[in-house]
Parts: sequence; structure tokens; C-alpha cells
Amino acid sequence: METRPNGPQIAVFIDFENVATSAEANFGDFDVTAVMDLLRTRGRLLIKRAYGDWGRFHRYRRAMLENGVDLFQLYSMGVQQKNRADVRLAIDALETVFTRPSIDVYAIISGDSDFTELIHKLRDHGKYTIGIGLRSATSDLLRRACDEFIFYETLVIEEAVDISDELQLPDPRDLLRRALSAAEQKGDLPIFAGRLKQMILNLDSSFNEANYGYPQFRAFLEAYPDLVALEEQGLQLFVSTPKTASSQPVMPPPLVKPTAEPTAQRSVAGATGPAPAATAPSTAANLTLAARSQSDLCQRYRGFLREAGLRIVDVATRQRVLADFLATIQGRPEPLSLNDCADLLKDRYDAENALTQKVAVPELMRLLIMSEALPFAGGHASSDAPIQVAELPELDRLSAACDRVYIWRLAEGGLPIEVSQLAPLLYDADTGVARVTALCQELTKEGKLIAQGDGYALAPGQITRFLQRPALALPASDLARTAPPANEPITPHTAENLFREGSELRQKDFAGSAQRYLQAARVQLDALRIPQTRAGFDDLKWYLASYCSVKAGHAFVTGSYAEAVPYYLAFFGLAQEADCVWPRIQRLVNPMASYFYAIAGKQLNETVPSNLGRSLAHQVALRIHNHDNPQVAEAWESLMGRLAEVNLGIVRQTYREIADQISPLTQAGGDGLARAERTRAFLANLIAQQEKKDGKREA
Repeated sequence: METRPNGPQIAVFIDFENVATSAEANFGDFDVTAVMDLLRTRGRLLIKRAYGDWGRFHRYRRAMLENGVDLFQLYSMGVQQKNRADVRLAIDALETVFTRPSIDVYAIISGDSDFTELIHKLRDHGKYTIGIGLRSATSDLLRRACDEFIFYETLVIEEAVDISDELQLPDPRDLLRRALSAAEQKGDLPIFAGRLKQMILNLDSSFNEANYGYPQFRAFLEAYPDLVALEEQGLQLFVSTPKTASSQPVMPPPLVKPTAEPTAQRSVAGATGPAPAATAPSTAANLTLAARSQSDLCQRYRGFLREAGLRIVDVATRQRVLADFLATIQGRPEPLSLNDCADLLKDRYDAENALTQKVAVPELMRLLIMSEALPFAGGHASSDAPIQVAELPELDRLSAACDRVYIWRLAEGGLPIEVSQLAPLLYDADTGVARVTALCQELTKEGKLIAQGDGYALAPGQITRFLQRPALALPASDLARTAPPANEPITPHTAENLFREGSELRQKDFAGSAQRYLQAARVQLDALRIPQTRAGFDDLKWYLASYCSVKAGHAFVTGSYAEAVPYYLAFFGLAQEADCVWPRIQRLVNPMASYFYAIAGKQLNETVPSNLGRSLAHQVALRIHNHDNPQVAEAWESLMGRLAEVNLGIVRQTYREIADQISPLTQAGGDGLARAERTRAFLANLIAQQEKKDGKREA
């Protein structure tokens, strides 16, 4: 691959229907930005093309255009036309080989085995090939044909997870050993870490440290100290074997006067008592340690919020975007949703070339939906729900409500709220402490926080109120009857281990998995009530949601549909877009909704769509609601009524996705349009009824 000052030149070709359909079935959405951001780290993206029916996938148009992707329209005219995108993509890629010889790298975003021969031909012409696709929808032939294959899951999953067993990937230790042996035979040790990774990719194109649960290649190398020795030279990392490293002269470490473990550090670790007087650190050392501890806490706050999907936006930008949000929504005669407002604001900032504000829009929309400050039609906060303009708060109140989200989210995550450490992150140094203190006091008056020492923590009453939600009556009862495992400490670590065991059992033992998840929730609940350091309220919600999903699935596959329904509804009750657990739970919503909708047919022994776990929920809804047996349609309408009471946002999403089908179906003709219109009309009426019911409750 040719070396260029700005990196290799890359052409990107996306089989959009293939990858987006699979991503939606597993994660609820396809994150094109995550894919493009990864490819931008590899070089200059000169060609970016996506092939699909953009009438069906129009909600992705903005994201595609913002990433500079050219959209190639291919109309859907039934199953017989599915290969048209494959053929057009392959023709364009090969045409590019001859017309743009400067292109070094070809990235094919798909899991379809039909592209295997295209990959072979591209490599025949000396091109480096990168494939990206979902592990559940990727052909092994395609994966092995590429110079490098990246699984989409590693780009969007929050925490690195070892998925090598599921993919039946080679032993990473063996790959590393073989690459090091080859480098040693060539006399290339020590070798630049990036070059070593390329050698491993030559051995297996699907190698990616993320597949084995490591966030970075360095962390992967550090896991095998018996095989590798690492050395930094300048800003570069070099790798050798322990025996070759030991043959090179090593400078002795500087002498360090031994001291006792500082008191502050020991208290963080859970130890008690002062350091021995004879070896106590000096006052200057204590001050240095305290400053380091404060800096560490600030970094913990920033890192936790970033992982929770709440990147901190500077206060001036927050104020500007919120002011523009209010002006936008108040200046329109028709009700707008957060999605509508986000689109309008991005268009405005594009015209003004205000990049900082445009980048902050998604972050502010997330704050707004979690703020509890906006009145949504129907009473359920969601991005699609119309906002009631007459009840909008003033800018200062709205701004404070958004700022409180940061504080509340940290408390839910089990982090101690220290005002002096949080203030510089949210505001300026002069006024920040007073403002954060005022927000914490508001949260305390509302019963969400309690004062604890010099800071604040989650109020125990929040846990009680959470477990008293009507939708959670059944899992809360199960939780109360469950005892924690004997001889295991009540700590978040114990809960994490139980949850991990439940996840490992999920694909082969529903009952065993459910038991582990429930025990994890029980231990986490007890740890919160003690309270234990690091015990997060958000983890309790996640463990309980996982338990509900497995219990619902177990009841479904065993034909216990009456038992399954309350667990599905409990899961949907937890899957609120305004809740902290939403980023974790979002990918499960589509498959859970598909199975839930299918209950209407299953309980009447009628045929339902196959492969429900990978089917789009709105497509299942169309099939079930327009079933040949009218009793199936009635049963589905009843289930949708119950779902609307628990989570109107999912009903809105199903409505929107069916409404998106109207235009393509109009072009295609046939009776599909009449079926879609019938289901759309029913859902529109159901949403209107729920909004009216909520309005009466408010009155």
C-alpha cells in the first residue's frame, strides 16, 4: 500500500440495505458516523457511496449527507430485486479501479458473501481491502477474503467484550506468537507495534483486539507478558520478546526513597487508620496527592459521562443551542418533536457555518429528553413525541434542568458528587461552585439526592420509588423473593460476576441465565442499600432489564404467552428513552418488540413471521395486524393498547417506520399499501387516544 503524506486514499462502498437492516435488528439503529469515523483514521476518504432504497431509509439521509456520503437510489420492487445493489456496487468499485488508480484502499460495508469475488478481484489489482459488517450477518467467506475485517459491534458497544468464541476466531495467543516468530526470523525485533498488528492481520484478516475484549492493541499486548516485552521510544511503541529484550542493556530505574502508603490513597482503597508516623508523607506530598486525587475525580466524571453518552458541552454553547431551540419551537405554528428541532437547528448552523453549535445539537437533545423539563404529548418523553409549546419553561429554568442531568447521571452511576470537582467541568471557576451547589440542593429537596459528608449521593428513596412502578410489579416481586448467593460478598463486583455468568448462559440456558441476572440485581440492590462504594443505580436497572428480557423470551419459547406479556411490558417500562439505561437497552428494543407483537398470533396457534429476532418490528406489526385471522389483529391491537400505557415511544417508533413505507409502497402498487395504511391509521388513533388520556390526567 502506497505511503502518502495524508495517509492512503480510500474508496468506501456501502451495501446499505444489508448492513442497516442487520444493525436495526440488533441495535435498533445503524450508526454510520461510527463507521465513517473509523475509516477516517485510516486515511483520506475520497469516494463515499451508499446504495439502497432511500424511500425506505430516508431517516438516515441526514447522517449520510453529514458524513459526505453520496446516495445512490435503487428502488425496491420485491425480493427478486435484492441483488441489484450488489451488482451496481461491484460494477462501480471495479470501474473505480481503472479510472482512479490512485485509490489505495477499498472499504466494502456489507456482510454479503456475494462480494467475496469482488474482494478477490480488488486484491488481484493490488488494492488493500477492508470489510465491515455485523458478526451475525457476515459470511465467513467474505471475512476471510478481506485484508482486514472489522465487526460493526466493536464500533458501537460501550464496553469491550470478548466475542471471539461466538465468532470461532483463532486463538489470539497463537496469532501473536506466530507473528513474533516471523518477525524474529527476519531480524525485525524490536518491531513497531503497528507493523506487528499488520503481520497479525496478514495471518487472519478478521483480527481486531476489540473482538477479544481489549479496547486498544497495547492492552492486548500487555495481556501476554510472557510473550512480549514493550518499549516506548519517543511517542512510538515497540515490541520484542522477553529473551530479545533481556539481551539489550537496560538502564536501572532511579532510586526512590521508600515511603508508606499515603493516608488519602488508603482511604480510597477502603483501608482505615493513619499512616505510621515514622514514614508519613510530608505536607507538600499530601498537597500533591490531594491535587492528584481531585484531578482523578474530575477525569472520572468526564470519562463516565462520555461513556454514558453525555459528552460535556461547554456552558456558552449549551446556552446558545438551548436559546435557539426555544426560538425554533416557539416560532412554528405546528407542534415539533425533538427530532424535528434537531434537524432545523442543524440546517441553521450549516447555513451559519457554526460548526461548534452543530456538533453540540445531539448532546443537547439528549440532555433535553432526560431533563424532565419538557412537556411531551402523551406524557412519555421520546424524540418523536410532539412538544407542547404552551407549557415550555423559560431559558434559565430549561438550562438549569439540563445541567442537573449531568449531576443526576453521576449519582445514578454511583459516583460521589463533590461540588468543587464537578463545578469546573460544568461552569467557569468563579461561579461554578455556587451554581452546582444550588442544583444539588434542588435535587435534594426533590428527594433525589442526600447530603453525604462534603458532597451528595443518591437518595435511597429513589430506589424504593423505582421498584414501586406499576409496570415493574412482577419483576420487583421476583426480586424481593430472591436471596443473594450464599458465601458471596455483597459488592458491585459480585453483581458484575453474576451478570457476566447470566450473559454467558443466555444463548443456551434461559432459566439459568434469568436466575443469574436476578441474583445480580438482588446483590446490586443490597449493595445500594448498604450503601457500597461504586454501587450504581443504573446497573440495577440494567440487570433487571436483562432479567425481564430473558424471562419474557423463556416464556415465549415454552408457549407460556400469558406469563410472557407482563415481562415484556416490564422490559418496555424500563426501555424509556429518557432513562439512564436507554443507551444499553436500545439495541434490544427491536427484537423484543418483534416477539411481543408475534404473541397475538402465537397464542391463537396461527402462523407468524419466522426469524423474529432478526425481523424489523414494524414489519412484524404489519404482518400480524393484517393476518388472515381477524382475531389475531384484535389480539395485536389489545397488546398495543397495553404497550401504549407503558411506553408510548415504542408505539410512536412503530408508527413512524410504517408511515415511512407509504411512499415506496405507493410507487410499487399492490395491496401492500392498503395494509400499511390500515395499520398506520390504527396506530395514529391509538397515539391520539393516549395523548388525550394524558391531557385529562394533567387537567
